[in-house]
Order: sequence, then C-alpha cells, then structure tokens
Amino acid sequence: MRFIVDGRVRVVHAPCATLQAYHVDLHALSNTDQKVQTMWCHFSPDALSEDDWSVLENLPAAQPIPPLMPSLFAGALSLQQESGSPPEHDVTNHMRNSLGRTILAEYIRGTQLAGRTRPLPKAVIVAKKALDSEYSRSWTVAKLASLAGTNANYLIHLFKTYLGVPPMHYLWERRLDAGIHMLQSTSLTIDEISHRCGFRSPAHFSRRVKDRNGAPPSRFR
Repeated sequence: MRFIVDGRVRVVHAPCATLQAYHVDLHALSNTDQKVQTMWCHFSPDALSEDDWSVLENLPAAQPIPPLMPSLFAGALSLQQESGSPPEHDVTNHMRNSLGRTILAEYIRGTQLAGRTRPLPKAVIVAKKALDSEYSRSWTVAKLASLAGTNANYLIHLFKTYLGVPPMHYLWERRLDAGIHMLQSTSLTIDEISHRCGFRSPAHFSRRVKDRNGAPPSRFR
C-alpha cells in the first residue's frame, strides 16, 4: 500500500503492521488489481502530547505484525456499539478505545523487542533533516558528514544502523517520494518534476518510479 503522509509518499509491503503519524492529512491507496485486507485504529493528533509525538516520530513506519496485535484487533472488532447510549455512558465504546490504546502500546512494544526504538544520534537528525528539506541539492556523503559534524564513513554507519539504509539511498528514496507526490498533485511535466527533484534525467526518474512501483509515471496522473 501507498500512504501519503502530510504530502510525502510512503510505501509499505504486506504483511506488516504500520504506523503513520501525521499532523495534517493522511491518504491510504492500494493498487486496484490487488486485494488488500486491513485493520486499523486511529488517534486524533489533538490527543497526543509533544512527548507522544517525539516517541512516534522515532518509531519505524512498519514492522512484522507483533504477536498480540491480531487478537487485540479481533477483540475490538467483536464489540458492537450500544444503540441509544450517550457516548460518555457507552461502556462498549470505552472498551474499544482502551483496546485501541493497547494496540498502539503493542506496536511500541514490538519495536522495543526488535531493538529499533533507540533515539536518533544528532548527526543522523541533522543529515536527515537536510535531505528531507533540500533533496534537490547535489549532495555527497562528504558534504552531509561535514554538515553533521562527523566523517563520511561514520555517517554511513549511523544511517545503516538507525535508518536501515546509507545516506545516498535515503536521498534517492526521498527524491522519489517527492516526485511521485508531484505527479499526483500537480500538472508539472515529467521533465520539470525530474529536474525539481534532483534526478539525472527524465528517463532516470521514470526508471526509478517503475522499479519501485511496477508502473510508469503516467499511471500516477
């Protein structure tokens, strides 16, 4: 499935549990020729504190389905809303909300069990922020490392350890996310999009889109 999270495209591959934390809007899209089964729960951003956001933003966007999650969802879905009861007196609704919070806790527990919730080092935060906001620039690992106050080899090591990919791989994925979003939300030509996103050529952009999604850029318009 593809998610558009505050304007940024993110792809997850089933079967998995996925957490999409967004401030403005979220769209979930699946290919029309594929059957996708999903179960989900939702929290209002207003219900989350700054500390909550700090935790969520350091969690992986996807992970193997944690052991207890299917049974938690099954329990929540089996509870039918009581007809005629005011929301504040609807015990079933309170139970479902409690199970929703437990589902989120199980997601966090699953990442802890996998050892993947370590806070990002400052060098990774600085370099990642630069790539996220200025992905069209002509970056090198050496430039990024200098900006982050470390050396190139160590920055590569940190990215692989904490983000799972080296810096340049992260950069190309970020450019691809931005390019696909422009395809879906603007009338810019493929030439214009490839230039704005930092691709070597329109053909290079088209090839990267097809390699990731199995379809050419025209399918996203």
